[in-house]
This record gives sequence, C-alpha cells and structure tokens, in this order.
Amino acid sequence: MIQHRLPPLAALALTAPILAGCASDRVVVSDISSRYSRVEFSAAADGRDLRTVIQGNPFGTPGFDQAVTQIMNRTYVGPATRFTTTPGPTAKRDYFVSLVFNPAPDVVPFALCNSAPIPTAAPNPNRITARAAFCITGGEATAVVGYVDNVKGPDDPNFVSMIQHMMLSMFPY
Repeated sequence: MIQHRLPPLAALALTAPILAGCASDRVVVSDISSRYSRVEFSAAADGRDLRTVIQGNPFGTPGFDQAVTQIMNRTYVGPATRFTTTPGPTAKRDYFVSLVFNPAPDVVPFALCNSAPIPTAAPNPNRITARAAFCITGGEATAVVGYVDNVKGPDDPNFVSMIQHMMLSMFPY
C-alpha cells in the first residue's frame, strides 16, 4: 500500500479553511516568499526576543499591545520565541513582526516592513482587519491578513482565535 503524505505547507493550506470555519474569524495567507524558511525563523527567534511592532488599537483600550503579544506568545509556532514590543539584547535587529489593526487606507505587505508609521482608523470592534508580516531586513518573508467582526475586546475568544490563526499562517512548518 502506497501512502501519500502532504508537504507541511499543503497540509496547512487544506486545514486553514476548516480551522477558520470554527470561529467567526477569517485568515488569508497573502504571501509566503522564498525568503521564509523554518531554519531562518529559528535562527531569528529561537530562545530570543522577537521585536513586535503593533500599530492601531481597534478597542481604544490601554494595554492592547501587551494583550496581543500575550496571545502571540501562547500560540505554538515552533521555536521558543518571545514576541515583545520591548525587545532585549537577545533580539536580532534584522528580524521583526509587524501588525497593524484597521489600516486606513489598506496597506501592502512591503509597507508593513519599511518601519514607517501606518495610519489606522478610529477604534471599531464591529469590524477588525489585521495585517501582519514577518520581516527580514526591510522586506516581508511572510504576510497574512485576518478579519473578525463584533468582538468585545482583546480577550474575546473570536479575537484571540484570529490572532492565533494569523500566527499559525505566518509561521508555517
């Protein structure tokens, strides 16, 4: 009997729609470039701080950045990574994650990695769009977009689910 095994990326592509159907969030993989590899991600992040830039706050609440990085840190993406907005000396400066909530106007992945501030819309938990990228020396290695509607705050299970699904899509293995 011949067994067929899907490559990890194909398996993720097939399971993402199933996982997305479990909640009211939706995550779309926008781009996985040739710059991305698990080895590269491990070299950048395993046992290290990974600088995380968060722009926008769809709830207008204090501590939003910390709530998002806590969700990110609770999501298993492989290497033992500490996503943080205040990286210490273990962080490699050429690598970072960029997230923007409700960009106005919408942005392309390259803009997420060029370190310029991105304008965002006023807080609106009724419709949240999040764009994220894993950046290497000014360009995106991976980029994803997530959507979620009618959430109450950063601890809402549907918001948490969106961030977790974005992380799994952004760091495929």
